[in-house]
Amino acid sequence: MRKFTTFAVALALALGLVACSDSSGAAPPPPQPSGNPQGFELDAAGWTTTQGITRVASGAGTLHLTASSGGYYAEVASQADAYAAGYGDAGYSFFGGKGTAYKGPFYQAIDVYVDPTWGPAGEGFWIDMTPNHTDPANYGAEHNFHITATGSEIDVSVDQGGAIAAITRAGWYTFLMTFEKGATDADPVVTHMAVIDSENVPVGAATVYATSPGGPFTGADLLGNGYVWITVWKDGFANDVVGIDNLRTGLLPYR
Repeated sequence: MRKFTTFAVALALALGLVACSDSSGAAPPPPQPSGNPQGFELDAAGWTTTQGITRVASGAGTLHLTASSGGYYAEVASQADAYAAGYGDAGYSFFGGKGTAYKGPFYQAIDVYVDPTWGPAGEGFWIDMTPNHTDPANYGAEHNFHITATGSEIDVSVDQGGAIAAITRAGWYTFLMTFEKGATDADPVVTHMAVIDSENVPVGAATVYATSPGGPFTGADLLGNGYVWITVWKDGFANDVVGIDNLRTGLLPYR
């Protein structure tokens, strides 16, 4: 088994991220896209944005990144002031379609290339995710990874959980949320949030609970997968362009 801290082992086992090694002692491979994957190998369908999304070959594009996997990734650009004055928006995806029924605990994930030297220092952007649910006006199940910069590292914080990670090495990171019912349909939906590096090592995590202005978002409201949305993007941050790859959703365990 790959060496993790005690905390990371507990998180990884809880989310089904790691398994025992084979008889050779080799660590298992990192998870591959499953569920409804969009790895941009064929097209960039499914991402909605007024700015457009650019599918580029590994090593090409504005950023010249090596794809997280395969031969292609995508670049999304923020449209200045599209979210609010001073804050842009880079669009969203429903992972190929909204889930229509709860079939068990499930995950949603996206790979984002993170550079610790991004600037200007301060506010960056949010990576929002929510499951699909029965009340279209209830956004109580949405949670957010807040990306902020110091000039030498990228800090990741989450609603309810506060700061969970400090990224000091440039590379691809998976931003993962899992959604599951509580003990009963009347209990709030439980969401596990994790940031995982390219070697499949968790670098931060939190467990949060769905809420809404009108009260808890309960298991009775929970359907299947919803959206991932990159938004509240401070105008000019990261030169308004970020690389993404491997949008996927599926039932747990995450593989």
